[in-house]
Amino acid sequence: MSSFPLRFRVSAIAAVLFFVAALVAGGLTLDRQQDLMHRALDTLSWNLYQFDRSVHDLRIKALETTPENVEPLVLAYDITYGRSQLMHQGQTRRFMTELYRDTSWSAKVEQLVVSLEPLMESLDSGEKAFDEEVRQTLLSSLTKLQQATREMLLEHTITVAKLRSDDSRAMLHLYAVVLACIVLIMLAGSALVVLLIREARGHTLKAELLEAQSQALREAVQQAEATSRAKSDFMAMVSHEMRTPLSGVIGMTDLIKDEPLSEEGRHYVESLEASAKGLHTVINDVLDYTRIEAGHMGIEDVPFSLVQMLNQLAQGYRISSSDKVQFLMRLAPRLPECVKGDEHRLRQVLMNLLDNAFKFTDQGFVMLRVTQVDARGISFVVYDTGCGIGEQDLGHIFEPFQQVDSVMTRRHEGSGLGLAIARRLVQAMGGELLVDSQVGSGSRFWFELPLASCEEECREAEQEGMQTDLPAPHHVLVVEDNAANRELMAAMLSRLGQSSELVSSGEQALAVLSERSFDMVFMDLQMSGMDGIETARRWRMLERQNHAQGTTVPMIAVTANILPEHRQASVEAGMDDMISKPFTRKELSSVLQRYPSHVYARLTAGSALSEVSREGQCHEPEEGEEISAMTLNELRSMMSADALQRMVHDYLAHYPVRLARMRIAIEGGDCKALGDEANRLNNASATLGCTAIMRAAIKLKHMAVDNKSAEQLTAEVDELERHEERVREAWRKAGLLENFRPV
Repeated sequence: MSSFPLRFRVSAIAAVLFFVAALVAGGLTLDRQQDLMHRALDTLSWNLYQFDRSVHDLRIKALETTPENVEPLVLAYDITYGRSQLMHQGQTRRFMTELYRDTSWSAKVEQLVVSLEPLMESLDSGEKAFDEEVRQTLLSSLTKLQQATREMLLEHTITVAKLRSDDSRAMLHLYAVVLACIVLIMLAGSALVVLLIREARGHTLKAELLEAQSQALREAVQQAEATSRAKSDFMAMVSHEMRTPLSGVIGMTDLIKDEPLSEEGRHYVESLEASAKGLHTVINDVLDYTRIEAGHMGIEDVPFSLVQMLNQLAQGYRISSSDKVQFLMRLAPRLPECVKGDEHRLRQVLMNLLDNAFKFTDQGFVMLRVTQVDARGISFVVYDTGCGIGEQDLGHIFEPFQQVDSVMTRRHEGSGLGLAIARRLVQAMGGELLVDSQVGSGSRFWFELPLASCEEECREAEQEGMQTDLPAPHHVLVVEDNAANRELMAAMLSRLGQSSELVSSGEQALAVLSERSFDMVFMDLQMSGMDGIETARRWRMLERQNHAQGTTVPMIAVTANILPEHRQASVEAGMDDMISKPFTRKELSSVLQRYPSHVYARLTAGSALSEVSREGQCHEPEEGEEISAMTLNELRSMMSADALQRMVHDYLAHYPVRLARMRIAIEGGDCKALGDEANRLNNASATLGCTAIMRAAIKLKHMAVDNKSAEQLTAEVDELERHEERVREAWRKAGLLENFRPV
């Protein structure tokens, strides 16, 4: 080292002294710290104290409890019993065995607690009344238990005091060693400071280098942000491309369920539907995360029934509970029935936390507790008795794509997005998701939300939300470039008693809208060529040029991308509503019911809809007439030949299925299902002017309401079956069953 400059030698010696001192001090401190940690005295002391307080509280409850209300007493016993079991299992029991040679007092306490269980169970079930004799018996046992816990606490206090005294003496020796190390560190540090002062001449160069590095870091941050935005856009695009075919899968599955199936076939369809819904949930998680990253997560503030939502949520988990893991829900007695907030997002957070709790709990229970904190605040707590989370992992569980460790990742399914999304949603709703956990004992997740009570608004919303079973008939234009989704929309609309025309591009949509009238348009936003936004903008411009403000056709945006900017763009283009893929017939029916029918209203006067109304008012048509000529002419004037042929084809293709369902309802004695099916046949027949079938369907509906015999009902279904061939022949003569070309 003598060949090196003096400055280098001094720096090397100082660095060696510094690191030696740091290693010695760190090693000694760490060794003692590990010894103290393994004692876990604080945890055991706290458990013993809590158990003693629980026994004390139980005695007070025994004095205060009345025969009419023993539930607080039973609850206090459950808490005492739980804390007793906590001391006699897991790490706490092992530590007590290591700390105390004689643990007979612990067994005595446990025996006293368990001996009260039969009495408490009989009180809880009502088998035994809580009279003065029971009170005195209970107080006598609790007095013994209290004395035992006090002795146990005193014994533990003496032991802890002795251990603390020994630790204090050991720490004094350690402090002396640490002090010596600190002196060495200070000497080494002083030497380094001297060297740093001598290196001050190069400060300017280092500052310039630091500035260059800062600039590079800023550029790296900008690039990372751009990459994050590109990733979010890519994930949204991929999600859109996945939701579009998934819409066809879920929709077609919904339609297949209406067909006559064997038990095995129905099982396959239900499995397919469950798998599709599972994939839908994963895609929704991805979309939620991309919206959160982009800052586009919208939170609703509408009235909803909190208690009803919680009961519906709990019902599913109670059904799925097993013998090893039970689900419990505790609601505060004065919890508001209706509140204002985002019901969907709150349910999503609770389901995420409960699913996680069940996933990581092999035995014990999972509990959801909901209480009111103040006039506007409501607390939600999810407990479990699962494997727990280590302290070193608590800081990472809310990070996206993170799980506790690779072993858990292999044992349990999940993408690692659930808790990250849950925390962001809770924050968006005005709360904070928190957690505490102990390995081997379980976890607790909780949050509070500002949910104001709004009983009156909730009742008004419930009344406004009441809708009829089937929507009125509409003539609908479907604009969709995906052939499978076009056919799906046509089938769904047909099952709902609607007529439709299908086009595959924006240019075709503008041409058809210029030629014929429609009640509404379902417009796919993302199409090759002219997209849905541009198509809607051009048609609204044509409407304004033609001064047709009074006859504006409603336009419904259909998209798999449901980000706020897409909704805003559709509104700015002139669209009136939005439905997101994948959707069900119920959601489609809900959209149809929001808008009145204008095209079919022209069929009312003098058509089959007046001859046989939907309420069952029948007027005799001409002898032997199967379909109304006036209705047929009106339908031909308002829609294309292909669209009309498609309606007739769908009606006839589904007709045998309707009759099969009617026969099944008759065999099962289900007159309500038979009447509903007859009513649906009447609605579908009224749209096409099938007057004879309408009369027979209305007659069958009334017979079902009157609970006629199975022979009479079967005879009427046979009459409907004979009408099928006559109606088919009538449409064949009208030229509607030839040259049919599916779109």
